[in-house]
Amino acid sequence: MDVADITGTRKAAILLLTMDEELSKEILKEFERHEIEAIGKEIANIKYIPENIVKQVHSEFLKNINKSGAAIVDGQNKFKTLLKKSFGDDTAENFFDAMAPKEGVPGDYLKTCDPKILAGTIKGEHPQTISLIVSLLPSKKACDVIAMLPGNLQGDVITRMAKLGRVDKSVLLDIEDIIQEQLQDLGVGEEKQMGGISSVANILNQMDKIKEGEILGALEEMNPELAEKIKQLMFTFEDLVKLDNKSVQSLLKEIASEELAIALKGASDTIKEKIFSNMSERASAMLKEDLEAMGPVRLSEVGQAQTKIALTAKSLGAEGRIIKTGEIEKLEY
Repeated sequence: MDVADITGTRKAAILLLTMDEELSKEILKEFERHEIEAIGKEIANIKYIPENIVKQVHSEFLKNINKSGAAIVDGQNKFKTLLKKSFGDDTAENFFDAMAPKEGVPGDYLKTCDPKILAGTIKGEHPQTISLIVSLLPSKKACDVIAMLPGNLQGDVITRMAKLGRVDKSVLLDIEDIIQEQLQDLGVGEEKQMGGISSVANILNQMDKIKEGEILGALEEMNPELAEKIKQLMFTFEDLVKLDNKSVQSLLKEIASEELAIALKGASDTIKEKIFSNMSERASAMLKEDLEAMGPVRLSEVGQAQTKIALTAKSLGAEGRIIKTGEIEKLEY
């Protein structure tokens, strides 16, 4: 077998098979479905490739990379040339097309805009332009925008929308770009939910207990009301006492015995009793023996084990498999 006789698709398959697995996965994400299928068929048909052939494929690829030690000029075209030399024209073109940035979809940006701000921005445009812009919006947002337009415009815009035919995609994208520029000039960008109480609760849930306590303590001094809202969304190891017995039993099925023993090493008697009472006598006796036989454990290890169990409980709560007694019937995170 000579490397010159190997197709570009098979060379791609050989390279992917001999690359770092994570790198191969990232590269495969950039291929189109039919390309992945073609390479997949090659990989499936590869039973054995001699080491000398693998080296030749690597050498050919690296040779093309290392041919020039000069500064890179027009990297895009050089990369395309490199791919063609390594994989052949067809595979290189497909590879390059797959990596090319995807063209925007009309309306993507407008869908993120606040209806009131959007209505205020477009109300001075020609009614035909307004009708095009509103037609790109989801029904509810389109309704809100129209309702906020001046009364004399509303009927005209709706009439024009009803009469709209096919519009060139590039025209719609150009209009959207103009509106986006106007909004950005006003200091308005895309709306995106950032942070929030839920996000803070999730972050604190994953911290060690000492750091979590420090932050919550400081927050309680600054803003007790906010601290309480965050705590209501959190699920800590201590909250296990608020679970009903069936929920504790469901949770215990998901936890390794070694991890549970470490977590209980620094737990209160109330927590321990809650756990022991939801285990069989034999399992409970074995866990107690493990705790007695266990030597000193670092607080950080105890904290990590407790945090992991709390996150597992939270996950089960999101699936509706855990019930919390008291003020909240079902954990909803």
